[in-house]
This record gives sequence, C-alpha cells and structure tokens, in this order.
Amino acid sequence: MEKINYIIIKIWKLINSFIYAFLKILKTRNKITFISRQTNGENLDFNLIIKELKRQNIDIETVVLNKKIGKNLKSVISYMFHMYKQMYHIATSKTVILDGYCIAISNLKHKKDLKVVQIWHALGALKKFGYSILDQEEGRSTKIAKLMNMHKNYTYILTSSQITKEFFKEAFNAKEEQMVVLGLPRIDFLKSEYYNNLTQNRFFKKYPNMNNSKKNILYVPTKRNTNINKKDLNKIIYSINYEKYNLIIKLHNGSGLLYIDNKFYSKEKDFLGLELLHIADYIITDYSAITYEAAITGKPIYFYAYDYEEYVGNRGFYIDYNTEMPGPISNDINEILKLIDNNVMFNDKTKAFLDKYCPVDLTGLENVTEEIVNFIINKEKPAYVQRV
Repeated sequence: MEKINYIIIKIWKLINSFIYAFLKILKTRNKITFISRQTNGENLDFNLIIKELKRQNIDIETVVLNKKIGKNLKSVISYMFHMYKQMYHIATSKTVILDGYCIAISNLKHKKDLKVVQIWHALGALKKFGYSILDQEEGRSTKIAKLMNMHKNYTYILTSSQITKEFFKEAFNAKEEQMVVLGLPRIDFLKSEYYNNLTQNRFFKKYPNMNNSKKNILYVPTKRNTNINKKDLNKIIYSINYEKYNLIIKLHNGSGLLYIDNKFYSKEKDFLGLELLHIADYIITDYSAITYEAAITGKPIYFYAYDYEEYVGNRGFYIDYNTEMPGPISNDINEILKLIDNNVMFNDKTKAFLDKYCPVDLTGLENVTEEIVNFIINKEKPAYVQRV
C-alpha cells in the first residue's frame, strides 16, 4: 500500500508541475500572497502585515489564502483543488509569505525572482519539529520528508533570537543565509495597550457573563498526535474554585470552552489563542510554543506537565525544559492552582527566558511589523536585522 501511495504522489506531483509550467507564463504582478494551513479564518500576523502595508501607503496587491487540511477524504480533495488557486497566485506574485509548510511552495519549481518568506506560526520553538524529529514517534519519516520536499524553497526564515535561529535552522534543514532574526508582527499585538483594550472590549461584549470581578485562568495545551484526553481536561475543570476564577480552555485545534460558576458556558471559536492572552490573568500551558507569546505579556505562566516523561520521549525539546521555563512546573493541577492563589510568579526566570530566546527589546523599536514590512518589500534593511 505504501508503494502505491508513493507512486500516486509522484504522478500527482508531475501533473501539478506540468500545470504550473503554464501558469508561470503569466505576468508577475505587484502582489504578495499569504498562505496558511493553520486556520480557515483570520491570521493575526498576516492581518498585521497587511495593515502596515496600508499604513505606509505601499501600492501592492495582497491575497490571503487560509485553508486547513482536514482528516476526511472530502476535506483532502477540497484542499487539492484549493492548491490550484495557490499555484495561480504564487506564479503571479513577487512575494509569498507562509506561516507553515506549503505543498505548492516546496514541491514546485518557481520563477527565479519569487521571494518566499517563512514567518512560521510561533515566535520560537520549545519542542522539536520538522527535520529535528524525522523517523520519531511524532515526526515524519525520512522517506515522506524527501518525497514532499519538506520546507524547501524558502528565501528567508524569520526567527526570534540568535539561539532560536539554530533551532529553526535544524528544523527546516536551512542554510545560514536564509535565517533572519527579526521577530513576528504578533510582538506588536501583545505589547499594545490599544489591541489589549480592543480585544477585551470585543470579548466581554460577546461574553458579558465573563465580565465579573473574578480572575481569568487560561489553559492552552500543546498539540498532541491524539486529542487531549477528556479525563485530563476534567482534572482542571473540576479543580477550579469558581468563586474566585473563570476558566477559559483553548485547544490547539482552535476550539475553546468557557466555564463560569462551575458550569459550561459556551464553545468559543471566535478568538485566537493569542487574543485570549489579553483576556487572561493567569496562563497554564504545558509544552506549547505559546510560552514565548505569554512571556511577552508579563503575566504569570504555569506549566502543567502531567505527561512529561511520555511527551519528551516521543518528541524531545530544544531547550532544558525543567530549568529554563519561565514559571513553575508541576504534574499536579492542585499544586499549580495553589501557586495561582498565592500569585506566585517567576519574574526573573521570565526575563532570562525572553532575553535568551525572544529578546523583544533587541530592536529597540515600537513597531516590529513596520521593520518586517520594510525588510520584505526591500525598502530598507534595518541595522539590527541579524543576518549572516
């Protein structure tokens, strides 16, 4: 069966290459195409870049193609047809910006002047991914990675620090000249009082019952190969003191749950995990790269590592998880909740973590997105951009 699938993929790639050869005849337009498989909806980093392009009055066309690949056959077939839309826009764009792996970008031969910028969907990396975990429990096989040209054809890869650059370089199997230490637009979003107020106003307008005197605990677990166990979720849900706290759970698949007064209140899909960082007073995660973004907010972070031994065995980390995380680590949710009750937070560890892995003051700038746009458009390359 594996051999048949291999042959089918090879034939499919040849057909797409043949079609794309004709699309490349089309004239290149003054256009940036944004492509994501992370969401079917809004993409925060893409939106901030487009907003900055408009603010600078840069006369350039923008096209956003956000579409996830589902697990059922209908969704896979739908995405395959969506790829032809991607191929058309890639063939007629000056620049393509990605936040993840893109089949069309990595597997097709593009015009020589096409610029592909990979901004990834996280500021940094905690757990290993990509080429770092080939042939491991949660990684791809070497054969599939080679067949699908995993993470090929990037002109630049943006990352958050010199140390994180090395993690990304390994994960993408990239060269030094591709790496750019620059950060992501979301840094501006997380540091902005304007976006903080805007997000809170929108959230509490939709969920007025959450606008009370209680503190909000946000639980954002990482992605696992299998869905998070309902039993593990219930440990948190039934341990919260709802006289003092509201609970927001945001799962990696985009779905979310709200709990008020020990009652299930609503399913939540209208707010991104990054937006909910503005709503949270306390943040509980495990091995998620949202740790970087949470650290930027300066809010207390706690690490509920109930399956650490299993997870590290299947995946592994780029950093020393047990000594470097910017907050207390425990496999007991009640211990974490006691720390929250006492407002225990590790400010020194948070600062050390950011200084090492995501030095947001590296730039000394108020508008990181502006510098990213300047870099992408080639209007100018700011002095602090660390490239070799």
